[in-house]
Formats: sequence, structure tokens, C-alpha cells
Amino acid sequence: MIQRLLLLLATALAPAAQAPATVDFQRDVQPILREHCIGCHGPELQMNGFRLDRRADAMRGGTQTNIGPGNADGSRMYHRVAGSNFGPQMPPAGPLSASQIETIKQWIDEGAAWPDAASGETVSPPADPDAMRLMTLIRADDRRAVDDLLRSHPRAAAARGTHGSTPLMTAALYGDAALVKRLLAAGADPNAANTAGATALMLAVPDVPALQVLLDAGADVNARSEDRRSALVIATGTVGAAPAVRLLLAYGADPSSWQASDMSPMREAGRVGDADTFRVLLEYGVSVKSVGAPSANFLRTNCFSCAQLAGVAGDGPLARVPPPPGADSTAPKYDPGRSARPTPVGATPATPAAIRAAVERSVPLLQDVGTAFIKQTGCVSCHHNSLVSMAVAAARQHGYAVNEATSKSQSSTIGTYLESWRDRTVQNQPIAGGADTISYLMLGLAFDSFPPDEATDAQAIWLKRRQAADGHWPINTIRPPIESNDVAVTAISMRALQVFAPPSQRAEYAVAVDRARAWLTTAPAEETEERAFKLLGLTWAKAPRAVIVRAARDLRAIQKPGGGWSQLGSMASDAYATGEALTALRESGVVGLTDRAYRQGLEFLLRTQIEDGSWIVETRAVPIQAYFESGFPYGVNQWVSAAATAWATTALALAK
Repeated sequence: MIQRLLLLLATALAPAAQAPATVDFQRDVQPILREHCIGCHGPELQMNGFRLDRRADAMRGGTQTNIGPGNADGSRMYHRVAGSNFGPQMPPAGPLSASQIETIKQWIDEGAAWPDAASGETVSPPADPDAMRLMTLIRADDRRAVDDLLRSHPRAAAARGTHGSTPLMTAALYGDAALVKRLLAAGADPNAANTAGATALMLAVPDVPALQVLLDAGADVNARSEDRRSALVIATGTVGAAPAVRLLLAYGADPSSWQASDMSPMREAGRVGDADTFRVLLEYGVSVKSVGAPSANFLRTNCFSCAQLAGVAGDGPLARVPPPPGADSTAPKYDPGRSARPTPVGATPATPAAIRAAVERSVPLLQDVGTAFIKQTGCVSCHHNSLVSMAVAAARQHGYAVNEATSKSQSSTIGTYLESWRDRTVQNQPIAGGADTISYLMLGLAFDSFPPDEATDAQAIWLKRRQAADGHWPINTIRPPIESNDVAVTAISMRALQVFAPPSQRAEYAVAVDRARAWLTTAPAEETEERAFKLLGLTWAKAPRAVIVRAARDLRAIQKPGGGWSQLGSMASDAYATGEALTALRESGVVGLTDRAYRQGLEFLLRTQIEDGSWIVETRAVPIQAYFESGFPYGVNQWVSAAATAWATTALALAK
């Protein structure tokens, strides 16, 4: 009897937040999601583009990654259910119990295992080999081989490839009206949808002749994908697509948002700054007060001409500002003046031996954090991945030993990540961060010599759709120094188009590159980041020599007396600004290895390096992501310090 009472007492006193020894998704997690989350993040409603009823969608995230398998500290989903660091605690109807929150945390920390049996994925039929061959030939723009295959295997036109996609969809994305018409004549279904719910009409945007052929063949103008995107929504989010928007509306496209979480055509037009498309929507009677319509401040920030058309111009355009802090409460306080602050190596002449030692200290540290960061967050970063690829490529090119297995693993992981976004991206739904993130991601793959494929095509297509009429790409989010200005995002986006233009559209993409070069040539550049990327962009674009020399001179002009460069004129020199300045000067070919200013910059980097191979730079970005330890030192300063270390390592590796 006493033993029984003791057992009952122990049970009553057990911690309320106790989770199972090992979390089982189907037993412990899926019931929580079904009861509390899927109503807002399921097949009918997808707040912030996030779904929790299907594994692939959940792991990819919505407007940004959310789960972060293996790292609850850095998981936005965990923080949203655990408290109010990132807005009101979820779910809206009331918080989960302490034990449910602990179960979610433990599940994420254990790797967020989600078995196939509960994945919720749509099973697609096996890919037809003839359809796959036909789709490959269409992407390669081999029209003669396409005709030969259709003559010998006419059924291929109506067959399906991977994920239920069809040759007609491939033709809509990569081809032209003539090819679309050829496949329709061979029996292709204009309304066939793949497992993402996308149709050929959606992928044909903004090609008006191809859209016309599909519409005349009976394509459903109001079909919506699994992500609730229609051809009209895609078109309104594409710069210069007003003629396509007008055509779709003429064929009965519905310009209204069916529910509040749907993407609004009017908001998309404002987002990309396309006043012509905005005007077309107004002409067709779309109200600026309709469901999902953009606010006055949104229009004044992103498209002032749209704000004027809508009659909400107020006192004038609004400047883009940093986002409000959303993660500062999750980060520990870091005192940069504390006694534990690491001591730099100190004064070191820029001898070949000193430079080699510095690079050899840094490369292993950078490579160790690259792949780990992707696993911890579920996304790819500029600071831990793309810039690391740059440093590793520079080291490899100049005879330094690098871990090729680690490099290959990171590249492969990024390729897999891109593939998970391919269907969304061609529907104009970008990876979180938009052009800021995508351009850097592609730059890293370029340094990795990653072979172009359909996943890289999708990102290049998205970037090209978002290029402004004057040739530049606007910054998406202000988070300095990496995300801080239009010059940098334009230079890197342009480089992505150069390297990853789809084979069938290289001539068209070359025109986009020319427009970007013209914009960069006259773009004002004040701070180091702008001047360095202006020089890099002009070098990549093969601008006239005089133009490159002038940009190099402008960058050299702001070198500090101690040999370094600073992020802002009011700041002290640091490894981030100095590394990118030296890299740009060296890559331009304007400054030689013996140039005095160049040598002084190298010496600044050598004397400020820490013994472990890193450089410390203090952050000035607003914290919007949950804090976690990435494996790089310096606490809240770890991300910008990783980026600074990559730039500094690149600069030193090139000094040979």
C-alpha cells in the first residue's frame, strides 16, 4: 500500500513539461500539429506560406525556414510556440501545454525525424523515359532532336516526367510559342498539373505569345497551384509583365484574393515596383481596398509611382529601413570589451610565409562551419556558406590545401536545398531574403563550379524576372553590412545570370547582364561595400578598362591610414571591409601585388587575425533570427565575423 502511494505521489510531482524519452513523430508530434497548427498551416490556409501537413513543405518553410532540424535554439517554429520573441505566441487560440512545447523542442533537437509513412506527400507516377528525354532536349534548346523524338515517339508529348511535370511545362518555361504549339498538336494537355499543382500556363509567364497559344488551347486561366499561385499572381510579380497581365485579365483571370492569406496581384505589382502592371489592375477595377491589397506605406516604400496611382502618395516616398528586431531577447549579451576578448597576432610583415600561415589557419575553421550551418538551420547563408565557398575557391586556386570532401558535401547539400525550392521558385515564390539571399547563394555555387541544372535555372529565372527596368536589383532587407545596398545585390545577381543562365535563353540573359553593367557604371557608391561590389561587378561584366580603373581608384581613395578599410566612414577599419576591398582590387587587375596600398591592407589583415584563424567584427545588423551557436566564435558577432574571416582569407589567398 505504501509503495502504491509513493508511486502515485511521484507521478503527481513529475514535471509537467516532461517529454517522452525519445519523441516519435506520429505518436507525439503529428497529433499536436493536427489539433493546433494545420488549421492555419495546411491545405486550405497557409499563413506566411508555411504548411505543416506535408513533410517537404514543412522542412522547406514558408517565407523563411522555420523548423531547423537538430537545433531548437535556432528554430523559429519552436520560439513561436514557446513564447513571444517573434510576435504573438502561437497558436492564436491559446498556447500549447508545457509538455507539448517540450515535445516540439525535443523533436527538433533530435533531428525532426518525419517518417515516409506520415509524410503527406503526393505520390507521383514513375517518370516516363521518353518524356524525360524530351524535356532534357527542350531545356537544351535542341529543336532538331525534339522534332526527331516527337516523330519517333509521339506519345512522349503527353507523358510525364519527374514530379508529374510534362514536356509542355518545360516548353512553356524554356521554349517559345512555336514549341508550345508543336507539343499541343502532338497531344499535350494544356491543363495537366504536376505534384506542385503548377500548369504550363503558370510557367509560360511572361511570354505573351506562348500564353496566347495555351489560352486558345483551353488552358484554365484561374488554375491555382498547391501554393495558391495563379498565372496572374505570377505575372504581377514579374517586372515588365504588364502585357501578360492584360492578356490574362482579358481571358477572365480573377484578380481578387480568394482569402486573406493568398498573394494579392496588386501587392505583387507593388512589391516589384511595376507601375504599368499596377495601372492595368486599376483599369480592370481592382480596388486598392480589396482583400490583400498593399498598404499605403508598402507602396510608398516599394513603388512610389504605384502609390501615386492609388492616391496614397502622402508626403512622398519612404526609405527602406531595417526590420524591427525579432531575436534580440534570444541572444546572450556579449561584452566586446571583456577580458576574454581574443588577442590578435600583432604586427606581421606581409611575407609569403606569413600570408601562407594565415590562410592555412583560416581555411579549416571556415570549412568546419559551412555544412554544419545548413544542417542547423535548414537554409543556406551568405556568411557561413557562400562566402566560405569564395574563400575555399581562392585558396584552392592558389595552391593551398582544402578539404575537398567537405567542399563537395556543402555543394551537394546546397544543390538539394535548391531542388526543394524549384517548384515554388518558378511560381515566383522566392527563398527567404529574395534577391539578397538568392544572388549570394548562386555566387557561392559559382565559386564551387556547381554544374547548372533545373534547380539553378529556377533561381536564375526568378532573378531575371525581378530585375528593375533600369537594370538594377533593389535590396530586399536592410541588414548591414552584407545586406545593405542596391549596388552589391545588383553585382551579385548579374553574376548569377552570367554563370547560370538557362541554356536556351543565354542571349536573352546576356541583354540583362548588359543592362546591369550599364546601371553599375553610373551608380553612386559611397561606402566600402558599395565601392567594392561596384568594382567587382564591373570586372565580372567586362566593362571598359577605363571604367574599371576609375572604380578601383574610388575604392582606394577611402583606405584608412592604418592600411585597412572600414564599413562606414565613421567606423574603424575591420577585416570585413578590408578583405572585400583587397579582393575587389586584386580581381580587377588594376592593383598589383607590389602596390604599397595593397601591401598595407594585407598587413592590416595579418596583424588583426586571431591565433585560431578567425577575425572578430562586431555586428551592426538588427537581430531577426533566433540566436544559436553555429560553431564559429564570438557569440552574437559570430555571423559577421565568419563573413569577415571569409573575405580576409580570400584576400590573403589571392596575394600570390
